Amino acid sequence: MKRLLLDFDTRPSNGASPRHSAFCLLRSAFCILSSLFAAGCVSHSTFEVTHVADIRYKPSNVYLKSKILDPQIKRVAVLPIATVSSTETLIAGVQLLQPLLGAELQKTKRFDLVIISPDQLRQWTGQISWRDDEVLPPDFFSRLRDACGCDAVFFTQLTRYFPYQPVAVGWKFSLIQVKERQIIWKADELLDAGDAIVANAARSYSNQHVHIEGPAEDPSAILGSPSRFGQYSLSAILATLPER
Repeated sequence: MKRLLLDFDTRPSNGASPRHSAFCLLRSAFCILSSLFAAGCVSHSTFEVTHVADIRYKPSNVYLKSKILDPQIKRVAVLPIATVSSTETLIAGVQLLQPLLGAELQKTKRFDLVIISPDQLRQWTGQISWRDDEVLPPDFFSRLRDACGCDAVFFTQLTRYFPYQPVAVGWKFSLIQVKERQIIWKADELLDAGDAIVANAARSYSNQHVHIEGPAEDPSAILGSPSRFGQYSLSAILATLPER
């Protein structure tokens, strides 16, 4: 620093020493650069926070035959949740989330529901659960229609279940018309609480829809709760069903 200051050998008109003038110049430059840097950091941070807060998770891997539900689809048979394998974790997920499926479907108010138990399904079709990608018995849909008068069948598959923070739940759904055997609606989504956008949407859902008696709870608690996060995941995906 001493060498740099001595190089300024031009005395300013106000009579100040070269050393003092050089110091003033350096201090002014430093202040300007610091101000610009600080302003840039504030702007960048503000942009990032606003950007994340404004984004809401929206399921994208969804198929709709039509945005409006066929008026003839009034009664839907809801099958038990199926899994691709019988691991202990997936079975635990089915047991926890099965009651939530019917409740969240009911909230959509799209159709009348007939909740089929595993025992009923085994009696009518030979298995306690079915996936829509399995080879179904030839009379599968007609048996269900005769047994419960359904116009469509709702298939559910739990594809992933991770009950530890951050929680993750994967779903495959299909709504298939009984008469024509046509897919009305289909969704395949994985919701991971470790994803910032999903986590933000889950916290927002918790604030609006999850009511717990007692002291107010941190909305972020939903990210570590398999039941509450599972409820949110169902709500988010089922919201994409065709409108009535």
